[in-house]
Amino acid sequence: MAVQPLPAEQVERTRAEIVGRYRELTPASAAAYARAARTLAGGTTGNLRHFHPYPLFFGGGQGSRMVDLDGRAHLDCFLCNGPLLLGHRPAAVVDAVHARAGMGSLVVNPLLAVEASEALQRVLPHAERVRFLNSGTEAVMTAVRLARAATGKPRIVKFLGHYHGQDDQFLVGLDPSGRPFGSGIPPSAYSHVALVRYGDPAALDAALAAHDDVAAVLLDPAMHSGGLWGSTTQFLREVRELTRRRRVVLIFDEVITGFRLAAGGAAAFHGVAPDLATYAKALGAGEKVAAVVGSEALMRPLDPDRPSGVPGVFQSGTANDGTAGLAAAAAAVARYEELQASGEYGRLHARGARLADGLRAAFRAAGVPHHVNQLGPMLQLFLTNREPGFESFGDVPAWPLMLLYLALINEGVLLSLPTSNHVYLSFAHSDEDIDGAVAAADRVLRRYDFAGLVAAAGR
Repeated sequence: MAVQPLPAEQVERTRAEIVGRYRELTPASAAAYARAARTLAGGTTGNLRHFHPYPLFFGGGQGSRMVDLDGRAHLDCFLCNGPLLLGHRPAAVVDAVHARAGMGSLVVNPLLAVEASEALQRVLPHAERVRFLNSGTEAVMTAVRLARAATGKPRIVKFLGHYHGQDDQFLVGLDPSGRPFGSGIPPSAYSHVALVRYGDPAALDAALAAHDDVAAVLLDPAMHSGGLWGSTTQFLREVRELTRRRRVVLIFDEVITGFRLAAGGAAAFHGVAPDLATYAKALGAGEKVAAVVGSEALMRPLDPDRPSGVPGVFQSGTANDGTAGLAAAAAAVARYEELQASGEYGRLHARGARLADGLRAAFRAAGVPHHVNQLGPMLQLFLTNREPGFESFGDVPAWPLMLLYLALINEGVLLSLPTSNHVYLSFAHSDEDIDGAVAAADRVLRRYDFAGLVAAAGR
């Protein structure tokens, strides 16, 4: 039997009840936001951190929990949008950063950079050379610059639904429309970017055949921004073969998948080696650090002592030698190695499946149309009865899901920020944490008629 949409007045009553409960529980965050709005643009330090009626402010975290300014503990399944793969304040990383505190926050050419790069080489066979930077955006920009220098060609193939940081040339095609993501991005910025449908090797082959000026194919193996539709190993193998045959550089943007799917990231998980790859987020386990890695030949242009005839590529950053970031990277990568050896990655992926299955069961019991994408310890939720897919989900109304996430915050579960829909698990999460999150979702879905809300949204 078809679910009847809730009348508009009942939708507003439900919204008012969830928002009202949030206001009751978070007065300190309300005060913090009122203060922040007088100095910070948008009242936060990033667009995704803001949600209505006001964002939640936190005072600290430990393991799988964060505590807000009102002293309420929350199970954290957002993990600051992914970096905290080891949880909050992991001992190995905290101890490593503290041990280097006597060095100062920034020194030129520290031996610590060598130690961190050696750690990366142990888990990333394709990391013949490493350059550390400060953010995933910088890493992708550098990888693309290296590919263009090596090939002498300007064009980059980018897949629809893939996010590659904040450089203007890549803030396009995040949704099926192919439009730029926000204002202030001139068409000239992405004039050398070709957009291709993901998962379609024939479309990629056609694009490469149509353009003889392609320097690189750039992809996120999780397709995380586009809905976590992921990659098949077969597709990545075909991309690898197509790029090799046409002498095009293959770049894996592993800012999300790096160290999360396996200690060696998506490259190890799928057994497909890129020419260049970028890392951030989990690399620093909470500290600011990023890296671009690749073959010695492709990275050679960064070397001031490169042989004659090798093009020079400039990349330098004042904080590339940041002590905390490099110390955290070396310690985090060593910890990922240990977790891989002890079988913890298998258990982490199993917890991701446990959470996905539990949420699906809760939605089914409440009669709520849903689709849950899960890749290892990552999830994304969709409240709709449409046929699953990147294109079909592109314009699904977001407000019922945002209300669900807000209602879960009221239950002490930060499954995701309402404006994000990015769910992550860490090695600090336990089976009991997962079961607690599912129980909270079940309570919310029994308390509120989300089936009626979804129907009212016209899905």
